[in-house]
Amino acid sequence: MKIKTLFIAPYPGLKELALTLAKEQQSLDITVVQGDLQEAIPIAKQYEKEDYDIIISRGGTAQLLRQHTSLPVIEIKVSGYDILRILTLVKDYHTNLRIIGFTNICQGFVSVSNLLGVHIPYTIIHDQKEVAEAVRQAKAEGAQTIIGDTITCKTAEANGLQSILITSGKESVIEAFEQAKQTYQAMKNAAKQVKLYKQLLQKTKIPIAIYNENGTIQFASSSFQKILAFTKNDSDESSIYAYFPFLDNAYKQLCQEIEPVEIQYAYAINDEWVQLRQGYLKTDQNENQYYLRFSEKDDNQEEYSLSVTAIQPIMTSFSQIVGNSHPIQTVIHQGKKAAMHDEPVALYGEKGTGKKTLAGIIHCESKQKDEFLLLVRILADYREIIDHLKSILAHSEKGTCVLQGVEHLRLEHQDDVAQLIHEAKTRTIFLFEDSPINLLRQKKLSTHIFKQFKQNQIRLPSLKEYMEDLDEYVRKFIAQYNVKYGKQIVGVHEEALRWLYSRNWKDNLQELSHVIEQAIQVANHEYISKEDLNNIFKNIDDYHQPGYSFIDLNKPLAEIEKDIIWKVLQEEEMNQTKAAKRLGINRSTLWRKLK
Repeated sequence: MKIKTLFIAPYPGLKELALTLAKEQQSLDITVVQGDLQEAIPIAKQYEKEDYDIIISRGGTAQLLRQHTSLPVIEIKVSGYDILRILTLVKDYHTNLRIIGFTNICQGFVSVSNLLGVHIPYTIIHDQKEVAEAVRQAKAEGAQTIIGDTITCKTAEANGLQSILITSGKESVIEAFEQAKQTYQAMKNAAKQVKLYKQLLQKTKIPIAIYNENGTIQFASSSFQKILAFTKNDSDESSIYAYFPFLDNAYKQLCQEIEPVEIQYAYAINDEWVQLRQGYLKTDQNENQYYLRFSEKDDNQEEYSLSVTAIQPIMTSFSQIVGNSHPIQTVIHQGKKAAMHDEPVALYGEKGTGKKTLAGIIHCESKQKDEFLLLVRILADYREIIDHLKSILAHSEKGTCVLQGVEHLRLEHQDDVAQLIHEAKTRTIFLFEDSPINLLRQKKLSTHIFKQFKQNQIRLPSLKEYMEDLDEYVRKFIAQYNVKYGKQIVGVHEEALRWLYSRNWKDNLQELSHVIEQAIQVANHEYISKEDLNNIFKNIDDYHQPGYSFIDLNKPLAEIEKDIIWKVLQEEEMNQTKAAKRLGINRSTLWRKLK
């Protein structure tokens, strides 16, 4: 199949030359028309609709066409032969000459004319709108003959000057034909590669979409399209913002500034919370490109040394905090004081004590409540970390940045972070598992950072410090997971409650929440029983002995398999995704084997 080629000639002589040379081209199907600058635009658009592959033109016309057509435009270059012919023609002229043209034309003429000892003044233009003024100025300076392209020569003659058109010779046109063939072949190879990538993305189970600055969806995998089909959308189906309105905000710019780091979101689809990740794609074009992909809700494996999450607070008010014990009431009192100012605050306590939840409440109860709330987790130190943090703090102006893991940075980097926080308008809330004073003594925390929140520290107690509130939290979690799983559990049997009170809650409220969630899933009666808890933790009394890992090989194979699965779940801190991956099965298979 021949390459459908449109040749737009700015002047009649080039059209005739192209028609003659086109007959010799076996692989090109060439249509030759005449049109200069703006005249060429409607011509190109007409033939673009007729599935032409490529356009060939010259000078300013070629440059203009690139701005108005999606087809590749091959420019007929001014060759050394073209320049030599013009210089030979004008070397004995006895009139004042002036070259007016774009940079590529003028530079070529200057280089060759200097070699030949022919010195002709020149004026460089960057846009066709500059031609008229350049000609008038040349005339005022005594120029009598203007050398240039078609529009330049027309303008010169309109101003009463002579003109000499820089024409393209046979070798320049043939070179353009060859370049057209090479460009088409490169396009064909690229299109083949893109097709393969699209097929690969379509087959992937990960839902992913690519969209531009305006939100226009340019690609969506089949798994992503299935999700969109279940998402309410009352407007333009081609816009990603119609499905996910939260994407249409300043986070887009932040994606670009912290690339390749992704911004994570939690989003509810049909009452089911899912995790989404938004990122920026580098391209050679001026148009910004973004992608959105879904990931497992409890997928805690991080791909980068920095994690950025746009938080939707679980709680928005101190009145939502459960518990009347003194430790809980102290936290509420200190949190309310922190919400009244915008100075840096440090929240510290064991894993699962609710630091992120409290940070969200402080934000929602403060004057920053309508601004950004970002959780920034530092997982490792790396070279660009300060640049990324600077972009995040600057971008979150007037919002709240919850910063976790600053102790993973070198002390000199921590000092840089302290300076960024001092200069930023962003409210910063630090999260630590160890107490800041211990980190300072161990030289894991910069004194400059410590001074910023020294007077504003809130310690979150472990669950064992307010066990009198345990039954209240159990009732809260039962109500929460009844809604999620469509159950009607009304409480916990006394024997099961005694076990909950006796358990050593290593991960505190987070672990209690996981246990109640799993108990709700397996319970078949109105009350959670000890047997339900045994279905979650086999041999519950032995299971938590330090180092205990015995598997009874005298049991039936199915029971041994269950014991192994529960052991792996416990070692992975009840993270279903990690346990399933370690066992080489998916999450649904994991739970099916435990029933």
